[in-house]
Amino acid sequence: MFYRVHQFTHAFFPHINCLEIKWTRNTLSPEAYALFLKQSRTEQRHALDVAKSIFNNNRALSYSDLQNLLAAALLHDCGKSIVSIRLWQRVFIVLMQKMPQPLWSCLENSHTIFALPLKISTQHATWGGCLAEKAGLNPEICLLIREHHAPKTKLGRILARADNTH
Repeated sequence: MFYRVHQFTHAFFPHINCLEIKWTRNTLSPEAYALFLKQSRTEQRHALDVAKSIFNNNRALSYSDLQNLLAAALLHDCGKSIVSIRLWQRVFIVLMQKMPQPLWSCLENSHTIFALPLKISTQHATWGGCLAEKAGLNPEICLLIREHHAPKTKLGRILARADNTH
């Protein structure tokens, strides 16, 4: 419960310092950094927290794997930048994650105000992978972004675990 209060506070008052921006700029290619900047401040804060967790907990990875994973962490939610999402919609998505899949599907396919946030939640990984691909990013990074909610690879599972704890 405390984690969700902390998460809500960070979403409402996201703070990113100059050192974090500098680190992000140095970690990402110019094309990837442009995608990072298109994300909302809330998504940027979340992405930095996920990347920091990965950096601190996965030192045994090869340099190449760690770099790809950090880039994917910083961009895993970039697909959300395609549409504007309000704070109440973010809260709704988090609450719905505990609901049965049939209820989720029913609401997602409805013509109510609840459909859009659920569609965003379901589709943003695919959208993000496409944005990364169009920006010319490494195919491994694009795959990690696409699979961050349903990982099929070791690196994808690391990203999903970090994402689910931040």
